[in-house]
Amino acid sequence: MVLKDSLYQIIAKEELEDTLSTYECDFPIVYSLSLNQNHLVYQAHFPGEPITPGACIVQIAKELFEDHLKGSYTIRTVKNVKFLSVISPTQTPRVDYVFEKMMASEESGDYKVQVQVRDATSTFAKLSLVFSPCEYGGVISSCECKNLNRAV
Repeated sequence: MVLKDSLYQIIAKEELEDTLSTYECDFPIVYSLSLNQNHLVYQAHFPGEPITPGACIVQIAKELFEDHLKGSYTIRTVKNVKFLSVISPTQTPRVDYVFEKMMASEESGDYKVQVQVRDATSTFAKLSLVFSPCEYGGVISSCECKNLNRAV
């Protein structure tokens, strides 16, 4: 399920350098997002007390990574995820996804990525993910991606 333009919208993207042609990124790429508190996800999770589900936080990171590299990727490995504080779209309608590290393997095409989800005063989550290029559009649930059959 694509969450962009339904659960969230990209307000701004800030890059300190052109990273599309490099294999290492030691500077932040910041996506500023607006969360849609009226989305169906928030009606179910939880009625009257909406909280962004952890699976959505990870999916948003994947979609933003794909947006940055203009390609389709699958999450090969979730190395580490720390949910430090809840994200309520009513209390925190805007969040930043800060891609702090992005290292690519020239051999496999995999990317090791570190992301923080935060606003001006709080860090909500820290993610350490490995992405693999997907020839079939990056849809994990379709099980068509060859990369899903790799050993983790």
